[in-house]
Parts: sequence; structure tokens; C-alpha cells
Amino acid sequence: MRLARWALLAVASLMPLPCASQINYVARFEMEKPQYLLGEPVFAKFTIQNSGSEIFQFVYRSPSRVLNRELESEPRFRVTQKSGHPLPDPAPEPCGGTAGTVVYGSVTLPPGQTHTERWLVNQWARFTAPGRYRLRAERRLPLLGLDPRTQEFSRKPAAYALALDELTFEVVPATAGELRAAFKPFQEALEDARNPNPAEAVLVVTTLPKTFFLSDLEAMTNPPSAKRWDRRVALEGMARLGTPKAWKAILNIAQGTQSVTAPDSSARAHTQLSTSQDNSLRAYAILLLAEKGDAASLPALLEMATKGSGGLQDDALRALGFFQDPRAVQALYEKLHSEKPSDRMNAILGLKNLGTKETLPALMAMLNDPAPPVRQVANFALRGLTGEKFNLSEKAGREESARVAAQWHAWWREKGGSFVLPRPSPCREW
Repeated sequence: MRLARWALLAVASLMPLPCASQINYVARFEMEKPQYLLGEPVFAKFTIQNSGSEIFQFVYRSPSRVLNRELESEPRFRVTQKSGHPLPDPAPEPCGGTAGTVVYGSVTLPPGQTHTERWLVNQWARFTAPGRYRLRAERRLPLLGLDPRTQEFSRKPAAYALALDELTFEVVPATAGELRAAFKPFQEALEDARNPNPAEAVLVVTTLPKTFFLSDLEAMTNPPSAKRWDRRVALEGMARLGTPKAWKAILNIAQGTQSVTAPDSSARAHTQLSTSQDNSLRAYAILLLAEKGDAASLPALLEMATKGSGGLQDDALRALGFFQDPRAVQALYEKLHSEKPSDRMNAILGLKNLGTKETLPALMAMLNDPAPPVRQVANFALRGLTGEKFNLSEKAGREESARVAAQWHAWWREKGGSFVLPRPSPCREW
């Protein structure tokens, strides 16, 4: 049910042109239906109609949320309960991993035509109980006008499509069978290799994972085409699902022992992915296991950190710092004495991830390391942990490094006893 709607109509003249022209539009948000099952996707529909006589253009993109809240044209959603209390925002805060990507394009809208987008509200609000909810939906979309002299669209906005709506809807309890039916169209869209744009289905399945499509998520890590979607979002979907089987699947990918059968009935063979693509996915799996910090995955990461090779060993070393476990701490301290500078650098970064005051003396000692990159990483780690700003120039030699090390040791003697290291907030709620 709609409580109120403000479809703000803007009439804006194009920047000085030989003849006057105007852009008119009607923009609004609507709920797709008045009632949703608890656990199913909640969509708000954004519609813009060209109600004027001039063509205009605007940027369109895939429907995944951008974490930068200051970006122009992004929708803003706020969901509150009947009592007025806002629902928690589930937006992730990565621990150094990627924040996801979006694909941009443009829409040209002639007079009289309408453009519609579906936005998954679950990206902004976590629904955990049945009830009545209110959605405040807002958007300010830049519109580009056509210059009649050049027949090209302007670089600067000629107008802004403004929409501000207050909407209400209900969330009701659901059975397992009802949820399966609600998600079936999205699963089918994923399994259809002929579907040219599965972005919405990918978003729904990875944002709202259910136990009955774990096999879909596993298959998404090895799609028929490496460009069909970012495989890392499938790992995030498994992490959000959070079941022991899901985390076991992530661990298998990290170890390179993944075995996946496509969920569809066809015999299509999946494209063989390159080693670099596989290693990129394995590295992201290692990061998610680190963010989870479950001791059950620590033995595998310890083996990778001590016996692995190349970049994956480096990833595993840094990951050990997220585990508050003596075995992980010991492995990191031992790697500070490795013959390989890369081992020493990644061990320093692992100790930085550990985030404890007890690591500071060891990091200060690494300022005397014979390798300049190791000294740089040690200073970086100390600055990040303490907030102090002792600078080490990019091409610092042994003399400058010794001088900066002396500054750190003087600071430690003066303030180390009373210094309290700030505890970082959890990265993600895995």
C-alpha cells in the first residue's frame, strides 16, 4: 500500500543552446507486490518516463549495490519496522578483498517511452521476521540532453530526475516449499546458458542463499564462460549461507580440490579456466576463510602457508593473522626468519592482521631487515596498527631505516606501557 508519493517533475533548460529545449520526466518507485514471503527477494521497481518532447540519456548499470554511498545516481533505501526502528544494513565491509564490481551502460529514452529497473531491497535491509515494513526510496538520476548543433549528448547533466517515495509492504511466514517455488525462476535463469543477462539471478542467489541451491553456488564457481559473472560472488553466497557444507566447499576451492557438477541436466562441458583465474578464486576463498576465522580450517591454511608455492602461499600467510590461535602466531613468527623476502613481508602483514600489541616489538625489529621492501612493509604495518606517522621514504637506505627504527623504539619506551591498540571491527558477518 502506498502512503505517499512524491514524483518530482523537473523542467530544466539545456545549457545555452541556439534554441530552447526542455526535458520533462516522471520518476517514481513502487513495490512489485504488497506482500512477500520471509526469505524471498524483495524488489522495488524504479520507473522513469520521458513525458517531454526532447530525447535524453542516462547511465544504467547492473543491479548490484555499490558500497560508495556518495556516488551520484545511486538509489538510497531505508527500511523501518512498524515501530519506526530501522532494519540493519547488511552491506559488507571487506577485510582487504574486493568490494565487487558493476557493469555500466547507457539508456537513451525518446519522448513517450518508459524505462524500468528492479532493485533488490535485501541489499540494504536484512529481514529476519514477519511484519509490516515501510520503505523510503530516494534517487537523483542525472539526465543528459541532446545538443541540436552536434547531435551529441551533453557531458554535463541537463536535468536531474528526482524520485522520493514512501512505500509499505508486508512480510509473511513461508514454508520450505513456498521458498523453493519463489527461487525457481532465478535458478533456471542461472542454468540457462542462452540467457544473455543473468545478473539479476546471480544477485538474488548470492545475496539470499538457501541450502537447497548450494549446488548452484558451487557450479557458479566454474561457469560455462569465465565472463558470465564474477566467480567470487558465488563464494560470498556460500559464506552467507554459512552451513558446514558451504564452508567445506569454500575450503575445497581454497585447497584446489573442488569437484563440481553442473546443476542443469544437459551435458555441457564447462570451459577450462586458466591457472591465473583458478588461483584468483582460490585466493578469495582463503580470504573468506580468514574472515570467518574458524579453527577447523586452520590446519589446511597452515599447510598452505608453510608448504604452498607462489602467491597462494603468500595469501595463506596473511590469512593466518585473522586466527587468534597460537599455531597461527607461531607460524608467522617463524616466517619472519625465512630466507625469502616475500615470506618475511607476508608474515609481517599477517601479524598486522592479528592486531595485537605484543607484535609491535617484532615489527620494529624488522625495520633492520637487509631487504628494503621488507623494511617498508614493517613501517607500513606499524603505522597502520598504532596510528603514528613515522615516515620511511620510498628509496630509504639502511641509514634512514635505522633512524626511523630508533624513532619507533623511542616511542615504544615512552608510550608502550600505556598504549592501547584499537580493536578493529569484524570485517563481515560470516
